[in-house]
Amino acid sequence: MLVFVGLTACAHADMAEQVRLDLFFSPGCTECDRVKREVLPELEAQFEGFYERVDHDMTQPETIPLLVAYQERCGNRDNGRVSIVVDHTVFLSGHEAIAAGLLDRVNAALVARQDPSWRAPRAPDLADGEADEVVRRTADGLTFSVVALGGLLDGFNPCAVSTLIFFMSVLAVAKAARRTRLLVGVSFISASFLVYMGLGLGFLYVFRQAPNFAAVKKVVETVLGLCMIPLAVLSFRDAFRFRRSQRPDDVTLQIPKAIKTRIHGFMHSRLGTGGPILGGLVTGAGVTVLESVCTGQSYVPVLMYMLKKDCANYCVWLLLIVYNLLFVLPLAAVFVCFHRGMQLTALIDWSKRNLVVVKILLGLFFSAMAVLLLLA
Repeated sequence: MLVFVGLTACAHADMAEQVRLDLFFSPGCTECDRVKREVLPELEAQFEGFYERVDHDMTQPETIPLLVAYQERCGNRDNGRVSIVVDHTVFLSGHEAIAAGLLDRVNAALVARQDPSWRAPRAPDLADGEADEVVRRTADGLTFSVVALGGLLDGFNPCAVSTLIFFMSVLAVAKAARRTRLLVGVSFISASFLVYMGLGLGFLYVFRQAPNFAAVKKVVETVLGLCMIPLAVLSFRDAFRFRRSQRPDDVTLQIPKAIKTRIHGFMHSRLGTGGPILGGLVTGAGVTVLESVCTGQSYVPVLMYMLKKDCANYCVWLLLIVYNLLFVLPLAAVFVCFHRGMQLTALIDWSKRNLVVVKILLGLFFSAMAVLLLLA
């Protein structure tokens, strides 16, 4: 009944009085596709010509400030994967809320236009500074926590630690001057950060170009989530076995010996090539690519979780910077200590003392990622 009242009252409304609908979506989002497939056709059937729809792609950086501004204006903090704002004033988030309330809200907006005192609502006006502030507040707490914890644990991963120890031993044997050693170390760490960041961006870009992205993403999320379960079990087993034997060979999740041999050979052959800066950059880049076979156990599920949360490009950059800064943080901290005189034996003893704790934390992390990828 209300629908017909609204339509009759507004049958001769001019285009300026159409109800404004802002649709926020992400390409490949299953829930977004459901709204377009199930809700929008019914909307068009009942209200064709009485509304104007504007689509906003949430993978574009300029979309996020507008979305958050609408959330703040409407007092709605729901972070559904798809949202529709009616007349700049009503925020509907998620398929269920949109399916249940969109038609009634559009009808109510049409009825409101019968009131002589009605004035057309206006979109939020974001100044440049305000837009930056809004973007800063968009980071989802859980996503940020997952990314930050994943990056830090990845940096303490025994795969990375074993490579770090060998890197320090090569520098020690070379007996280079302090300045040369500093340049090599800074270059090595910088290359590790940039290459690991590039690997993450490349993974996300290639994955998003996949045909039938939504279906592929769902399959990979499920497969990867299931893979996290044995990784968690093996991490807990590694902690138990190493605590009992103190033998590195009892650790299952580590860099394969063939890859480790290639890393060692690469360090020996490249570290002194082209001076300390170029040598450090080339060595850091090559070693990071090789050890990603092992460190990717943490990196790939975090990247998939970012895809699952449909993070916008702007947020992806920020989250990847956070992840990779925390990934190289242990490397940087230990290098500073080594540069200031820490002995390699102390580093080896430290890594052994903390291996059990790191393995338990990795097991918990893999368990959490399994839950987030399969159930969240």
